[in-house]
Amino acid sequence: MAFFQRVFNYIANELLVEGLANSRTFQRFAVRTNEFLKDASKQAGEAKNLYGEQAQTMASQLKREVEKAAMEAERQQGRGGPPRG
Repeated sequence: MAFFQRVFNYIANELLVEGLANSRTFQRFAVRTNEFLKDASKQAGEAKNLYGEQAQTMASQLKREVEKAAMEAERQQGRGGPPRG
């Protein structure tokens, strides 16, 4: 029984592949799908780069603000703030 099942699957696969390979509709579908996926992948890469750059810029700004606040706190302690221990 397994032999007949394998033969049937082989014949069905051959007919399916041959049918799709010769189908203009399927070929158009495959080309459009490929173009869509390439475009979506390209846009995702561009978005990743854009957001990566923005995140890096924001991190740099945050670092500067923290350094500025730390310097200000040190200056405040040096001007009669609580004694350092």
